Amino acid sequence: MSSGNGFLHNSCLFVYIFFTFNQLVSSFSFEQCNVTRSCWFHPPECSADNTAACQSGVEWQMLPEGLFLQLEAKVHDLDQTRPFYAALGFSFNQRMDDDTVFECVVPHTGDGKVQISFNDETFNQVLPQASSVLLTEGTTSYIDGVLTCSAKLLLDNRPLISNDTQFMVHDLETGSYHLLFARGSANKYTLEKDIHSTNDGQQFPWMSDEQVSFCRTNCSSPNLYHIGEMRQTYNVSRYWRYRIAVWHGILLMFAWWVLVSNAILISRYFKPLFPRNKLLGTAVWFQLHRDMMILSVVIQVICVLLIFYQAGWVWYQCSYMCTSDDFSKKMHAITGFTATVLALLQPVFGFLRPSPTSSIRPIFNWGHWFIGMFSWSVASATIFLSLPMGKTGLRRVYGHVPDWIAIGYMLFFVACNLILELITVTSSNDKVEGIQPHRFTVGPMGMALANLNTPIKDAPIEVPKRTKARITIVLVHLVVSLSVNIAFAVMLFRVLWSHSP
Repeated sequence: MSSGNGFLHNSCLFVYIFFTFNQLVSSFSFEQCNVTRSCWFHPPECSADNTAACQSGVEWQMLPEGLFLQLEAKVHDLDQTRPFYAALGFSFNQRMDDDTVFECVVPHTGDGKVQISFNDETFNQVLPQASSVLLTEGTTSYIDGVLTCSAKLLLDNRPLISNDTQFMVHDLETGSYHLLFARGSANKYTLEKDIHSTNDGQQFPWMSDEQVSFCRTNCSSPNLYHIGEMRQTYNVSRYWRYRIAVWHGILLMFAWWVLVSNAILISRYFKPLFPRNKLLGTAVWFQLHRDMMILSVVIQVICVLLIFYQAGWVWYQCSYMCTSDDFSKKMHAITGFTATVLALLQPVFGFLRPSPTSSIRPIFNWGHWFIGMFSWSVASATIFLSLPMGKTGLRRVYGHVPDWIAIGYMLFFVACNLILELITVTSSNDKVEGIQPHRFTVGPMGMALANLNTPIKDAPIEVPKRTKARITIVLVHLVVSLSVNIAFAVMLFRVLWSHSP
């Protein structure tokens, strides 16, 4: 008798374990998808025949009073010491900008919350008043590593949202939307959400390729969906996006702070040096200046094209809620593009420069110098604005150390110009008649570049004094600029390899 009871007990235990396990694996149900409700499960491998591959999902159903939404997400791969969240965004363009978001934040124990928020690029704002008038019958749960939440979205209550935030809640029945799904961790005390993972993998958000319409009556578009086409990025993986961004920063810093900075010093203060020597058939200073500037422009064009390519050819905008970091990112794109355009114009102006005897040559000289220095200043501001950006991670990891290095280098470059200018002015007392010590070294056809192919004949002039001091300062600047570039390269690669090896 006891043996029979033991067998019965073991059999019941086996059945219980079997059904419990089966229920856990089958928590993502496909039975009513495209029949009574719409579904979107992630990743693409998730299907009715392969529910073990499912990581998260969205289900919705149109009701007379509005829209029923349910989110599910496995969170075993997130920080188990903190609350979790799942969020569904309604987007016009598959990007995290100007999106209405339905989300839930669930702690391990206690009550979670279901709410409405708004995305403005990388900034998310919770909308308590909109949540109170739009959401009803909200529920949250966290069972066996699966976060689940649901609520009814009362679409007819949108006019009750306060005027200052009503534009942040889309009228879902008047357009078509891409769906965005994200999950991540939240603050254990405030339930404030952290940014989702920014690396390739299952934790990175999903975007639906198909646009979805939400319609209750007189619907011309399908009212049921079973979305299967989705992606996590546009045309470049996050792995390569980060690497393009890092090389973008390193190469453009080399282009502006190594090539352009030294080319400026050589152009302005090397004209009187080596008056009887030529490099590849032209004045030494001019050959160095021209070659360094051309190489710089080539690097700039390649880097700008690549950074826009990885961004999907979309100009960054922060339309409503700009933090200081968002503002830096927006201005970085504007000032960087401006500096590149000015750099492209300089060779054109150089080709069109008037002859040394022209009455407008002084205007050209000052204009060429001003545009060059202005573009360098704009480029330096662009570099500084890049320091808090997410893809560099410099300020996040190293604090304000990169800021001080950048400021220090810019002050050092200005100091080099002032010292060389002082040397030039104090040397002017010894100048040969007709020779301007740092503007031109001139004879009848002297090193003033009388024509595009440079001088044919050198003037018999004396080499200026303090030549070694000029060369030493420029060489010291070259070493410092290279050192700064290398230091930033090391910091950027260390940050990159720490999160995207």
